[in-house]
Amino acid sequence: MNMNLAAAISNAYDLSSILRVCVRSLEGDAPEQPGDGEATAHTVKLAGNMIGDLISTLELVELRGDLPSQAASLRTGAVRLLNQWKAERRKREALINSTPSEPEEEPAEMGELDQTIEWLAERISCFEPQSDEDAAAMLEWCVEDCAGELLCEQYPRAQRAVIEYLRAKV
Repeated sequence: MNMNLAAAISNAYDLSSILRVCVRSLEGDAPEQPGDGEATAHTVKLAGNMIGDLISTLELVELRGDLPSQAASLRTGAVRLLNQWKAERRKREALINSTPSEPEEEPAEMGELDQTIEWLAERISCFEPQSDEDAAAMLEWCVEDCAGELLCEQYPRAQRAVIEYLRAKV
């Protein structure tokens, strides 16, 4: 079992314990004490953050687990993934521009586009560059996706892969 999967399982157990405590506090017969509501809300927020981390870890485990089993013809370079990512982002932007300024609800296609964009981003961030073009595409994705503001665990992962690739070339 790899370390990420073991950590995810451990985090899932911790999260389960936290949520059980929250349920007991919400369903308990004991009189509520001052600050109980805030403490429970804070604990639920922490659990929500843990769930996000757990999902990211499991997605990474799944992606890395998929790579060896894929046929060589299905593997794509970072350049191709970047081009697909850019195309999906253009579709999303066009959909936003074609939607009224105050839509009653988000267009159904938006969720699907967001999932595809995130899936491609995760693939790019997990890619191991095999050429200078792949390395450049990965760095280009980092710069374009973050737009100078957003930071996530995917960027350092992609940057480390490029650094390792470049060091191995020397």
